[in-house]
Amino acid sequence: MALQENNSSEKTNSSGITKKFWDFTIASLHYLFDNFNTLPFISALVVAYKYVEIAVVSILMDYFNDSTEENQRIAAIVTNLQDGLSSLFVVIVSLISEAYTGYYTMITFCTAASIEGLMLLWTSASATKPSTFSAIYGAIFFLALGTSGQKLLENFYEYQLEEKIKDRHARSGSTENKKEQDFTDKVLIKSWLYAPFVVGYVITICFAFISIDTTYEHWFRFAALLMGGTYMLFLVGSVWYSREELPVESNLHKIYRIFKAALGKRHAKYPTSPSRYYWKDSKRDRSCEYREGVRLLPRVPRLFRWLDKAAILEAEDSTVSLELQEKNEKLCTVKEVRDVKSLIPMLYLCFAFFGYSLLLATQRTFFVSQASNMRSNITTNHNDISILVLIMEATSDVTRFICFLIGRAFRHFKSSCCIDNVCNKKAAIARIGFGMVCAIICSLIAWKVEVGRLKVSTYEDRRNSTVALVPQFSALGITNGLVEGGIENLFHGHVAKSMWSFDDAYKEFVIGSGKLMIIPLVLSIPSWFGDTLDSSRLDKFYLTLGILNAAFLLLFCYYSFRYAYKELLPQDDPAVEDENVDFVCQSSIEIESKNHGTDTD
Repeated sequence: MALQENNSSEKTNSSGITKKFWDFTIASLHYLFDNFNTLPFISALVVAYKYVEIAVVSILMDYFNDSTEENQRIAAIVTNLQDGLSSLFVVIVSLISEAYTGYYTMITFCTAASIEGLMLLWTSASATKPSTFSAIYGAIFFLALGTSGQKLLENFYEYQLEEKIKDRHARSGSTENKKEQDFTDKVLIKSWLYAPFVVGYVITICFAFISIDTTYEHWFRFAALLMGGTYMLFLVGSVWYSREELPVESNLHKIYRIFKAALGKRHAKYPTSPSRYYWKDSKRDRSCEYREGVRLLPRVPRLFRWLDKAAILEAEDSTVSLELQEKNEKLCTVKEVRDVKSLIPMLYLCFAFFGYSLLLATQRTFFVSQASNMRSNITTNHNDISILVLIMEATSDVTRFICFLIGRAFRHFKSSCCIDNVCNKKAAIARIGFGMVCAIICSLIAWKVEVGRLKVSTYEDRRNSTVALVPQFSALGITNGLVEGGIENLFHGHVAKSMWSFDDAYKEFVIGSGKLMIIPLVLSIPSWFGDTLDSSRLDKFYLTLGILNAAFLLLFCYYSFRYAYKELLPQDDPAVEDENVDFVCQSSIEIESKNHGTDTD
């Protein structure tokens, strides 16, 4: 009897929680629809960017190959040059928007450049004379600059959603449990972020399967008109957008100050007491004795340990006020030094993702080349490349969303404080590790498919069909969702919150390195990368790519556990008490004495 009462009570509680969640979700959706003064204007442009990414940028390799009289090597170089420039512009644009202009100004600038690039592609595709193909090189520049605004637009869209929900809570005066409210808000925001992606996928599918006119001119013209129309809609809604506050000092200038101050004191000796550091308003913790003096945590590789000297108080400093030295960029606070030092291990980790970045560059070029030379079996109007890329993008988004739901649910049902520190790093490292394993699998699948294609005797053989490419594009989508989401989580788990504005620039720096480095590979190994697909030996390249990803997986494990996993996140709040400071310091001393017994500065 008691058991039945307990089961009935549990069912009642469960149904109550479910009803509460759905009531809140419906109320939130009703509020967002009632306040249609910002979201449609931004989401429409997000849809256009997603469509351009799948239907235009993905087929550039095929278009360049046709424009260069089917010279695969030149087409691959031009495509990777465009991708590399896009990653470089993402870094530049994100730094400028964070420090000087904000999201809106840079989005308007980048979108205008994207429209110009699409119009140049449209012009080149509709040209009848080969000499007019020179417009392609202008299109490369403008399209690279334009696509760099896509991530800014998504961040701006997320910011508007957050402001909307904050405003809703402020108006309603909700007294709901903070933990439950945060969980529901995060899921709702993430769901709305993916809604424009789904619309972009639907538009791509409709045009891929329904459209009869499949010429490049048709695709580029529609993309230019769609981008132009949604851009005008975006500008119309500008009067209702919430604008983010710009920082007093950019993080890039903060890094410059610390390097400048540390170089000015490069001959100074490390102090023997923590009191000889400029703590200012920070709590005097997380410093460790190491050999001849006291060092600041977190630990960094030996090449950058001298950054601690930027916060050293020298004997002659007593004649000049500390505030004046700080103003003259000759002295930095301990908090600033620790925040910048938290970036250093992530810079070392970026080398471990080189194999992954090469795989992404390969997808833009040689995966597309494979699809264009194999029998079209997915669509009837030869739009298989767009569908394969759509499968990859959709798989990546689904993987990210599933990981997000698992992570939010884990945080929601667990109350231990480790969830926000060590456990987050464990999850991020494991996620990236699984992603790099998927990168190895993707390379081996591509190798197997290419070996089968080279052995095909007839064009009608099923191994020469684009359906055979679905597994490798799907595996790459899973890899993308695991690795890039894991990089973002690890970055936020290891780097100080004040430096989080570098996360987009960091991810693009990681990805862009492979896009540019594949160019010298194509030029230096002509036996692997021939003028045509049949004269190439991509099977050898794919196998080498799998071996490289396996080697870089080991390198990632080494650096992540050595410098990222065991270090505590620098706290932005100086008033936060840390009961484990002494333990961490002692552990760091022991680790240093074991692992760096022969190191010298």
